[in-house]
Amino acid sequence: MSRTSTTHPLRIDSLPLANGQIGLTLCPGKQGDSVFGAAWARDLALDLDAVASWGADMVLTLIEDHEFDMLAVRGLGEALKARGMEWLHFPIRDVDVPAADSAGLWRGLSRRIHDRLERGGKVLIHCRGGLGRAGTIAALLMIERGQSAARAIAEVRSVRPGAVETRAQEQWLRDQASGSSDSAKTLQACLLGGAMGDSLGADIEFHSLVAIQARFPAGLTDLPPYGGQRGAITDDTQMTFFTAEGMIRARIRGQLRGICHPPSVVHHALLRWYRTQEGHSRAETDDIGLIEDRRLWSKCAPGMTCMSALGASGRFGDPARNDSKGCGTIMRVAPVALIAPRDQVRAWAIETSALTHGHITGQLAAAAWAEMLADVAAGEPLERAAERIATEYARLDGGDETAHAIHAALTARQDGRPETVESLGGGWTADEALAIALYACLRGSGLDECLRIAVTHGGDSDSTGAIAGNMLGVMTPDAVLSHPWATVIQGADIIGRLARDHDRLLHRPDAADALFEFYPGG
Repeated sequence: MSRTSTTHPLRIDSLPLANGQIGLTLCPGKQGDSVFGAAWARDLALDLDAVASWGADMVLTLIEDHEFDMLAVRGLGEALKARGMEWLHFPIRDVDVPAADSAGLWRGLSRRIHDRLERGGKVLIHCRGGLGRAGTIAALLMIERGQSAARAIAEVRSVRPGAVETRAQEQWLRDQASGSSDSAKTLQACLLGGAMGDSLGADIEFHSLVAIQARFPAGLTDLPPYGGQRGAITDDTQMTFFTAEGMIRARIRGQLRGICHPPSVVHHALLRWYRTQEGHSRAETDDIGLIEDRRLWSKCAPGMTCMSALGASGRFGDPARNDSKGCGTIMRVAPVALIAPRDQVRAWAIETSALTHGHITGQLAAAAWAEMLADVAAGEPLERAAERIATEYARLDGGDETAHAIHAALTARQDGRPETVESLGGGWTADEALAIALYACLRGSGLDECLRIAVTHGGDSDSTGAIAGNMLGVMTPDAVLSHPWATVIQGADIIGRLARDHDRLLHRPDAADALFEFYPGG
């Protein structure tokens, strides 16, 4: 006796991811013999009723082209779209893993899936039986948001027993996980911590301390929705992502061509970001990489200094012609700190800051923070690094304000109170933002408290949160990567990919050639 949609109603197994859910099931409407039990004689319309009742916004089909005919579901995609669901197709051979040449296709589809999940959507994944290929891709999505391969596989199997069928699929998932090196883990945690701080402070920027305390009498204990989305990021994290992309492009260019000026490559990256904010770049830019991710086209009150400076740029590497020392330098400098060679961190931090901000304090405050990030990543305690760098910068031309900001953070009352934070400034300038972030990292007890201190003031809360979060990721990577907010943050998958790609460049001889498709030119 055949199994039908009536005798065996479509079973959808769900698990949460980001702000949404992913579901796993067998191929809706499939017909034909089965190696496990009676033949299938399912009804496509009834199965799609079940898919709609589950609430699917998007359906990802993993069967190959010939399987549509074999299973008698040739009209599946059109039927889904007719019901108002978005349909994606990523063919994988049965009982196998994605082909090596499908990486580009998956990057594009993955962005759309993560965007849907971050906005609270439901994504249904199916293959033929809903176990091997579907389970593998479900686990991959979890890995892309920062989970370990072991945990991702275990969670998928907890709701869909038998999922991820083969050892080859298990090994492939382990290979997709973030790089195993300490540097990869640190970079991922640094960027993720920054995004968490940015998101925590985003919705309270421009609010007075009195207003913040009235709204959150017990303090900020969760991520307030920003623009209607929990975990949403702002221009601070967007620009940090593009800076990281520029640094990776620079490394690839240097390896393949033997010559490169990284600040110019970062400038190209920032001009691509500028275009996402409806800017019209005078310099010609390409359309490859992060600029293809529509999530990063959201406008989040981008800093006017950055926008005006980038809009005036005629050539890559041209410094800004203004006298601004705003925090738009320091809030994006973390990738320079962790990707540049240590002996180039100060110089490249200054040069990349000068692309948008002409005041020496804006440049040196960013450079000082970058040097602290690099040295803490190498094992030096933050307070010791801060004291040493303050002494060094006090001797530099134009370094007085930066040194003063560091000393102010080190000598402020150690109570962690918002009033003490506000005594350091509002965080609108780079030196004030440095002082607040440093103070928060030193005076908080644990990750959550440090971030709360960093954002709870009547100033540039998202920027100071992002800057502190970068350092907290370096200081306590495990705490950041395992935090409940880690998989909720908008662009968590972007962070994972940047960290993995950079790690490949460090440890695989052929990585530059393989990654050039995604990080071309300069």
